[in-house]
Amino acid sequence: MDEVLPLIEQLKITEDLKAREEYLDKLTDLISESEDGEDDLSEPLLNSGILEDVLKLLINSSDSSFTSKCAQLVAELAKTESLRGPLVERGFVPPLLQLLNDKDVQLATQGCRALGNICYDNDAGRNAVEEANAMKQLLDLLRTQLKNDAEGADRLRTIACGFLLNLTNTHEALQEKALEEDVLKLLDQCLQLHLTDQGLTNMTLLTISSIADSDYGKEMISESEMPKTLVSVLASKEGESHQDTILDLLISLADSDKIKDTLADTSLSNHLIKIIQCNTGRSDDDSLQCVKMASDLLVSLLVGDKSMEQLFGGGEGPVFMESVKWLEGDTDTLKVSGALAIGNFARSDEHCHLLVEDGVMDKLLELVRQEAADTKEHNITLQHAVLSALRNLAIPAPNKPRMLKAGVLDVVLKLSQTEVMAVAFKLLGLIRMLIDSQEAASKSLGCDRDFLMKLVEWCGVEGHAGVTGEATRLLAWLIKHSKSSDVMKNIIKNDGIQYLVSMATSEHVVMQNEALFSLTLICSSVLGDAAVPLKEADLATTITTLLKNPATIPEILCNTLSLTRSICTADNLREELVASGIADITRELSLHGDEKVKEVAKSVLAFIDDSPVNR
Repeated sequence: MDEVLPLIEQLKITEDLKAREEYLDKLTDLISESEDGEDDLSEPLLNSGILEDVLKLLINSSDSSFTSKCAQLVAELAKTESLRGPLVERGFVPPLLQLLNDKDVQLATQGCRALGNICYDNDAGRNAVEEANAMKQLLDLLRTQLKNDAEGADRLRTIACGFLLNLTNTHEALQEKALEEDVLKLLDQCLQLHLTDQGLTNMTLLTISSIADSDYGKEMISESEMPKTLVSVLASKEGESHQDTILDLLISLADSDKIKDTLADTSLSNHLIKIIQCNTGRSDDDSLQCVKMASDLLVSLLVGDKSMEQLFGGGEGPVFMESVKWLEGDTDTLKVSGALAIGNFARSDEHCHLLVEDGVMDKLLELVRQEAADTKEHNITLQHAVLSALRNLAIPAPNKPRMLKAGVLDVVLKLSQTEVMAVAFKLLGLIRMLIDSQEAASKSLGCDRDFLMKLVEWCGVEGHAGVTGEATRLLAWLIKHSKSSDVMKNIIKNDGIQYLVSMATSEHVVMQNEALFSLTLICSSVLGDAAVPLKEADLATTITTLLKNPATIPEILCNTLSLTRSICTADNLREELVASGIADITRELSLHGDEKVKEVAKSVLAFIDDSPVNR
């Protein structure tokens, strides 16, 4: 500051234009090279009155070179965050915008540079530009320079694009204005006409990324040619230096199903496979990052139904074949991606049958074996991905017995000691799918004392609703599909009843029905063993609450009434129900508007009235 302040004073008092230019140059150089902290620099500058003086010089100058130097000084000042607000407040934005109309490339360049710095992470600056309706002005400037080969035009293009980025970044209103002014076509042209200009290409990609942050931006991009252009850039030799930026942008865009389908129609998947193949086996951070980003993008494309079918290619698509290879490779990232890809391909019964027949299931199972055998390090992400894929494979009915015969249940049960709730959630979902309609497997699992203890423990776990829900549903499914009194007694002994009673009041109708059905089976088969636990779980209150609630749907009412009838054979439970006014509640339901509810209520009412306690 010892050198800056005297220069400011000299600038104020000198009348000679050449001297002023020299002072401006020195001042600009000093400020740009200053290593002082921002707070140390900004306060003396503001107190010196330099902003007011430079603004006057900027407005009153008739010499383009001098005006350019003024704008250059403003650009340097605007690099300091605490000066951006004062620059807006002092009124710098309107005169700087005037420079964008000038045919002088250097003048327009410095105007864009100053405005771009003022707008960097500064809504006050952006709003000032918006109030001046200057979006069209900026985009028109960039358009006029697209094919300009004059000296300095390339730098102006890059700086104008940088100004556009800083202007629109995180500012949805300005992004929308830019989109209305056909900014995507303009940015597309920047990429196609000047791909060899690394600076402009990088700035263009960053601007597209900024626009893609909003849902509206993604929607407009999906309707443009931009996705295809980005793939072309990625495939080009010039695009290699922008690979990370393009991959990151495409990953963001692939959130849109429409863009997924568009990208699946291009050669993107082939290029991604090449990127992965070229970088696999390398241990440097850049190569590892490339493999992860490219494989993540491939998996993302598979989330869309249409794109998944296209890339599956009837079991012969390059992406499918490559993802199967990944399962047997040495790269953890690709093992995870391979499992995720197979899980996405396994979203149709036809694919699931093929994946089991062709041995893909066996490759997944081998990964589980390796994880279970490794007592030191566990790849939690891999476990999660493999279990998800196996669960999808277990959904089609014909696959269940084949997977059970292959030993899937025995292998995955080795992961049941996991303390990671995300893995437990996927494991429980897989097991539930495997035992669906499989009586022998359900009975065997329901008689596995160690597993039942763990299952009931998961039913009561805190902090993960998904695990508690899946665990309790699995309890109900073990009862339903085994139809075994031994299994029911084991669940009772392990204190599982309370969780089934609690699930009867779930907000999900499917879970309510499963709980009510399993409780009805218990009451019909082993009521003597279950009576005390059912009473302790306050089943009577649960039943009356469901039956009295006007929001309870007819299906749940019918199933609750059926349960009511089943428990009326146990004296202590029946007495509790009668004391809770079940007869009156049921009598009201016998007048219900739904015929099925009315019919079941009358049947239950007759049973209650005929029971010994009421004689």
